[in-house]
This record gives sequence, C-alpha cells and structure tokens, in this order.
Amino acid sequence: MLIPLLKAIRAYEPLHGAVTGGVRGLLSLMDAKSEFVIRHLPRTGDVTLRLPNGRDLRLWSRGDDWVANQIFWRGWEGHEPEVVSVFFRLAAEARVTLDVGAHVGYFTLLAALANSAGVVHAFEPLARVRERLERNVALNTLTNVHCHGDAVSDRVGTQQFFDVGGAVPSSASLSHEFATRNRHVTASVEVPVTTLDAFVERAALSRVDLVKIDTEATEPLVLTGFARTLARDHPDLLCEVLPNYGVETRLDAILKPLGYRYYHLAPTGPTSSPEIRGVRGARNYLFTVREDIDVQRRSRDLVGAQGSA
Repeated sequence: MLIPLLKAIRAYEPLHGAVTGGVRGLLSLMDAKSEFVIRHLPRTGDVTLRLPNGRDLRLWSRGDDWVANQIFWRGWEGHEPEVVSVFFRLAAEARVTLDVGAHVGYFTLLAALANSAGVVHAFEPLARVRERLERNVALNTLTNVHCHGDAVSDRVGTQQFFDVGGAVPSSASLSHEFATRNRHVTASVEVPVTTLDAFVERAALSRVDLVKIDTEATEPLVLTGFARTLARDHPDLLCEVLPNYGVETRLDAILKPLGYRYYHLAPTGPTSSPEIRGVRGARNYLFTVREDIDVQRRSRDLVGAQGSA
C-alpha cells in the first residue's frame, strides 16, 4: 500500500512539494535518513542548497534527476561527497573552468557560484540533458556560464553517442565499449565532437585553470585532445577513472611527463597515490602539479552548507 501512495504523491505536483519538504524536515529532526523514502519519493520541483560562501544553488527536477534528488535528501554531500569540497575550493580560485560531461550542471553551477568573476564552459552533447542543464543555469541567473552541445574527444567531427534512455540518463558516452558492456544502453545519436585544444583556440582562452571530466571511459581521449593546453597551463583536473576499462595506463602516459601528481579522492579525503588505479565506489581523482600541503589545505572540510526547499 505504501509504494502506490508514494507514487500517487509523486504524480501530483501541488502536493508533492509540501510532502517532500515535510518528510525531510521530520527526518532532520530525527537526525535520520531513509533510503526507502529517498528511492521512492524523488523530489519534484526546485531544490535549493546553501553553499559555504553563502550563495544559493538551485536545481529543478521532474523527479527524474538522480543528482537533484540526492542533494535534496542528503544535502551538500549528497552527490560525490569526496569530490565537491575539493572542486568548490579550486573553482573559487579558477578564472576559467571547463566541465566536460556536465550532465544537469551541478558542478557547473558550483564553479560559477564559487567564483562570480570566473567563467565556466559546460559541455553536454545529449540534447534532452542539455536542456535541463540550461534550465538550471537560467534558474540561477548566471551570466558567467556558457553551455556547449559538443562531445569532447581527441578529434573534431561527429560521432555516435550512446545513452541508457530516460529523461535524464545518468550514464552516456562516446565509448562503444562502454555501450556494449552496459546492458541498459538503449539508443545512440550522432553528435558534434570537438577537442578541448580546438575549443580553447576558438574561444581565445589565454588560460584554463580547472577541468572536471566525467565521460564514462573516454577520459584519456579528452586529455589527448587537450595536450597543447595541458602543457601550457597545467590546470587542476578532477577526473573520473572507471575500473576495468584500461584508462589508468593511458592517463598516466599523458600526465606523468607533465609533472602531475595523483590524489585519489577517497571518502576520508584526498590520498596521494604513486599510480592511477580505478576503484569501485570512489572513482574520482585529482590530478595536479600543486604541492601536497597545498592540496590538503584546499581540501579541508567545507561541509556545513544545508539544503533547504
């Protein structure tokens, strides 16, 4: 009986906001989280999060966005908690940030709100997801964000892009290997493809400071097409490393000659690593030329921001 009731509430938007807000408030008073509620009562409408610098970040969802739902119920640490505080601190100092695989724009918005004087370029090739990204950018009235419909790889042209279906798919990639391994992949569409070097030249960017890359196993191709700018600027890189796709050695071959250090972003904080190794669960790395003490200072706990409806 409970699940049909939750589905009815989810379908009736005028009631949904009040119910989800009330349930979250009750759980907060009890200092509790309910995985059942998070799974079966996804947030519809606006989700607002207070950031450490006092600014509000807003997302919008039809109840179909995993990121917005996690943030609504879990707060600042709801989505990739091992990454967000490090990224936010680095973005606060970055003049130019590139978000490759921007999805609905959580990291794009974090970067733009962390530093209103900085510029953020977000790349999301899947049209229906990019529409949500653009809606979220507009919802936050940001003028320092530019959204691009290109996929990013090691060449310029067009290519098939694979996704798992649904309004806002959580996984999509140019990788045919990723597509064939993922049994839920249902469709592909031809999309424009660019390299970051070509984009940097076209946009006349004199420097790139920070790049987030989440492209489902094609991260080495993204960096191959970024070689000139990597050598010129040595930007900080927040990069997903999926295990069992052979990306580790390819990333190492690109980054080690440039003097990059590797920090696995574990739940306990950034951990220096002599090698890149894909780890299930905590799949992200910080690649940087910064000294260890500098990284640790920037990764101090920024938690304390609380979500509010």
